[in-house]
Amino acid sequence: MNKLTKIGVSALAGSLVAFAANAGELSVSGSANLTYTTETNGPAASSANNIGNKWGHDSDLVFNGSGDMNGYTVSFYAAIDAGGGAYASNQISLDMGDMGAITFDQGVGGNGASSIDDKTPTAFEESWDGVGTTNAGYDGLTGSTNVFKYTNTVAGFGINAAYDAEIDDARTAGGANSSNGTTNVDGSNWSVALTNATLIDGLDFGVGYSSTDVKDGTTTTTDKEVVLGYANYTVGPVVLGVTMGESSGGVVGHDSHTVEGYGIAFNVNENLSLSYNNNEVTYNRTAGNTDLSQEREGIAIAYTMGAASIKVQNNDSSGSSTSATTTEERTEVNLSLAF
Repeated sequence: MNKLTKIGVSALAGSLVAFAANAGELSVSGSANLTYTTETNGPAASSANNIGNKWGHDSDLVFNGSGDMNGYTVSFYAAIDAGGGAYASNQISLDMGDMGAITFDQGVGGNGASSIDDKTPTAFEESWDGVGTTNAGYDGLTGSTNVFKYTNTVAGFGINAAYDAEIDDARTAGGANSSNGTTNVDGSNWSVALTNATLIDGLDFGVGYSSTDVKDGTTTTTDKEVVLGYANYTVGPVVLGVTMGESSGGVVGHDSHTVEGYGIAFNVNENLSLSYNNNEVTYNRTAGNTDLSQEREGIAIAYTMGAASIKVQNNDSSGSSTSATTTEERTEVNLSLAF
């Protein structure tokens, strides 16, 4: 009886050891932000001047999990809105070493050509953050809902390729089908970005391409294509950057969007940085329609003290895709804490 007991205990202990050796790891981190934001809009803007409470707060919990699967690494990421208790974003990845990594994304972003939509150096956010059209100006980049992404590095070149089977769908739960957000732009998208920071000392550059297959032509004329590129050059504490691109197709009256941006960032020391950024979008409209442009400028300063940081940014926008007189100015003071 004693021998049988010992054998049983030994077998149980062995199974526990085997389980521990294959169990994944989970870490939890988070962030909290306290903000003070002012915003004023010009006469042709869509909303009145910001006269509400200018103080705001948000906090997120971030879960990172990983485990081994036959020599490959499976990882999980989830950011949860600590105030609302819902997913802010999540993704699951399979890292195959030299063969690259495959990721399924629901909200994280940075997929394909979207990963280089604006790489101009900045101390805080982009010059277009919170003002005007709240993106870099391209129409037709890969989104972040139900997107497959492949990343790898080959001969010093970074590869970021993405595929979205349905560009207008909503977040899909496991074992379910999603429905389209609308009925007039559903279709698929694929895009790719190639980057390199090793060919020339101090130079980081990249190019990207995105193609969107539009099924329903009710409100669109053609499928969408985007080409873009960037180059950043570091000289001591200064980083100079430029980004350019064009998107074609899409909504009637906006045959193409031309994007030009530049920025300069100065690292005063390891704690303090300053930056200036400019982003201009020209809406090259169809015959008989007047071309319009939108210019966004931003000045930012950031100071880091360990896990805490103070960031201030002033962004200014003039013009839009529908009006030459629209103006908007936004200033944000952000106190953040990482834990």
